[in-house]
Amino acid sequence: MNIQNNQQFVDALASLGVDQQRKAGLRFIEQVIDLDGNPRIRQLLEILARDPLSAEDLKLAHDLAHSVYVETHPRSDLLALDFKRQAAHFIAEACAVCSAPVYEQADRIHLAQKAAMYCRMARTCASMHQGGDEPDFAAAERDARKLVEDQMRIAQEMAG
Repeated sequence: MNIQNNQQFVDALASLGVDQQRKAGLRFIEQVIDLDGNPRIRQLLEILARDPLSAEDLKLAHDLAHSVYVETHPRSDLLALDFKRQAAHFIAEACAVCSAPVYEQADRIHLAQKAAMYCRMARTCASMHQGGDEPDFAAAERDARKLVEDQMRIAQEMAG
């Protein structure tokens, strides 16, 4: 499989089973973990990397993700928007998606795709932050493009 566009990316990820989607999501999160030094995120990733992943592991991981999600929620107006904090919030959202319960009888599961999108938003926010007083849209575009290429490569490897 050669993934060339977003629809092929979505389809490749949706073709994976739930466990494989969680592993893909974990790999996507690992690509942006450098943006947030919160030790609970690293602990959460260690839990999600367990094989096999038990129901108790998922609950613990989801609880950790939720606590970071609440802690990093941007409670400021747009004048005080903190791009770095927003990036951490999106990483927590990706972790929450990867650890969420899934109804396997659904026609298509998009756990990995959602994690990928939150990781893209995290990288974009962090890249915009590099601009100092003004958002650096050029850096955000460059970094997002690289992340998308890497995500497509991961999806291609996993979908075989």
